[in-house]
Amino acid sequence: MESVSSAFERDPGGVPLPPPSSRDRDGLSALERKALYRVHTELPAMPASLVVQILLWPEKITDWARDESVTPALVYNMLGGFKPYHGLRERLAQRLGVTKGAVDHLIDARRQQPSTRRIPEPPEGFGTDDVSLVSPGDSNDQARSVPHETGSSTSDADSNAMQADATATPSIASDEDPPDGAAGSQTTLPL
Repeated sequence: MESVSSAFERDPGGVPLPPPSSRDRDGLSALERKALYRVHTELPAMPASLVVQILLWPEKITDWARDESVTPALVYNMLGGFKPYHGLRERLAQRLGVTKGAVDHLIDARRQQPSTRRIPEPPEGFGTDDVSLVSPGDSNDQARSVPHETGSSTSDADSNAMQADATATPSIASDEDPPDGAAGSQTTLPL
C-alpha cells in the first residue's frame, strides 16, 4: 500500500495548495500569493517598522542603521514616532526610493485596526436594552437589570415600582411575546 502525504487527498473539502514546483520561491505559488494578499490588505494596520523591514528585505533595519552610522535603537525610535529625526527620515526615504513626505506619513499617520481585531457591527434589530451586565455580589443587581426607558423621566415612585417588578419577575425568559408597550426579555451577563 502506498502512503499518500499530498494535501490533495488529505483535505478534499478545503482548497488544495499544490507544492511549489522548485525549491526557490518565485512569488507565484498559491501560498505565497495568499501571503502577499494578506500583506496587501493588512498594510494600513502594520507598524512603520514592519513596513520598512518588508521594503528593505533581504537587508535588515539593523544593517541599514549600521550603514548610516546610527544605532538600531535610534532608527526604531524614529519609526515608532518617539523622536522625529528629520535627517534620518530623509536618508531612509532616499534608501527606499520615496519622498520624505511618504516616510513622514508612514510614521506619523494613525494606523487602522487589523481586520482580525475589528469589532463587527451588531446585527439588525439588536437593542442595548436587551442586555444587562450584572456583577456577582453587587447590591444594585435589581436596579441594573431593569430596562432603560427612553424619552421620558420617571419619578422615584415609578422607579421603585419598576425595581419591585424586576425582583418579582423570574430571570428566565419565556417564549411568549411581551405585551404591547412592555419591555422585551433581557439577557443577563454576569461580570
